Amino acid sequence: MWVAKGTLLGLCCSLLAIATIAARTSRAPKQVDAHFRFQETVVTLHEPVVVFFEVHNGLSQPITVTVGALVRQFFDFTLTTPNGQIFHKELPGGQVDTVTVGDGKITVAPGADYQEPLVMNQWFPFASQGTYSLTSRLTSDIETADGSFQAESQTAQLRVNRRDPARLNKICAELAKQAQIATTVDAAQFRVRALSYVDDPIAVPYLARVLTAHTLVYIDAVRGLERIGNDEAVEVLLSALNENWGDIPELATTSLGRMQDRIANLGLKETVKKAVERSSTRARDEFIKTQIAYLDYQSPQLQYAAIQNLTRVQDGLQQAKPVLQRLADDPNQPAGVRAAAKDALEKLHPPQR
Repeated sequence: MWVAKGTLLGLCCSLLAIATIAARTSRAPKQVDAHFRFQETVVTLHEPVVVFFEVHNGLSQPITVTVGALVRQFFDFTLTTPNGQIFHKELPGGQVDTVTVGDGKITVAPGADYQEPLVMNQWFPFASQGTYSLTSRLTSDIETADGSFQAESQTAQLRVNRRDPARLNKICAELAKQAQIATTVDAAQFRVRALSYVDDPIAVPYLARVLTAHTLVYIDAVRGLERIGNDEAVEVLLSALNENWGDIPELATTSLGRMQDRIANLGLKETVKKAVERSSTRARDEFIKTQIAYLDYQSPQLQYAAIQNLTRVQDGLQQAKPVLQRLADDPNQPAGVRAAAKDALEKLHPPQR
C-alpha cells in the first residue's frame, strides 16, 4: 500500500512538472510577433548593415522580453558569407554579461511595439560582394500573463553590391547630421556607431565632424577613425590630442598608440610617436596632480586610494613627496593615512641595509 501511495505521489509530481514546462514553453500566441529584419535587403560595400529587432504585442496584457545587457547576449546570430564561410556572433572578450541600466528586460504594453536597431558590422565582416544569409534567434523566453514561450528563429538574405561612393557619402552625411541633433544617448549612439562602421575613407570627414562637435558618445567616432587608419584619419586623431573636452585626448592617444605599426608614411609615423609620448606624459602629469590634490581631502578612504595610485604611476611618489612627508608627520591625520604615507616614503627611499 505504501508503495502504491509513493508511486501515485511520484506520478502527480511528474505530471505537475510536465504541466509547468508546458506552460513555460507554450506555443507563441498569434497576437505576439517577435522577429529580426534587415533595414535594407540590398546594400553596397562598406556601408553599415542594420538589423531591426521588433516586437508587436497584440495581447490585452503587457509582455516582458529579456534582451540582456549592453552586449545583447540573448540575440543569437549566424552569418553565412557568399563563399560559404560561417560566422557566429560571439560576446566580446568571452563576457557572459555586462553592466547595463536596468535588468536587461523590456516591457511591451498592450497593442504597442518595440524596435531596436543593431549595427551588424560590430559582429560580422561584410567584406565582399554577393548574397549573405543571416539566421537570427532570440534565445530568452517571452513572458506573458499565461506563461512564456520562445520566438522561432528566422533566416533572411542580404545582397551586397559593389562600392558606391555617392551612396556612401549620402549615408555618412545623414548619419552625422542625425547624430549631432540627437537629444538622447541611445539615439546618438546608434548613428555614431553606424557611421563608425563605414569602413571607407569617405567616412573620415564625417567622423571628424562628429568628434569636433563633441557629439554624444564620440568614443565610437574615435574607434571608427582607428579602424579606417589612413593618413587622413591619423591626422584627425592628432588634432584631437589638442581637444579640451571630456576624455577625447586620452581616447585619441590610445588609438594612435595602437595604430603606429600600421602607418606606412614614415614622417607621419614619427610625428605620431612623438605626439603619443607627449600626450601620455601630459596625461600622467595631470593624473599625478589630481591624486596629490586628493591627499589633502578630509577623507581617509580617498587619501589612501590616492597614495596607492601614486605608488603605481611613474614619478608619482617623487612629485608627491612633500605632501606625503607632511601627512606622515601630522599627528592629526588618521593612523591608517599616516602609516600609508610612511610606507610610500619608504618605497621612494628604501632603508639602507
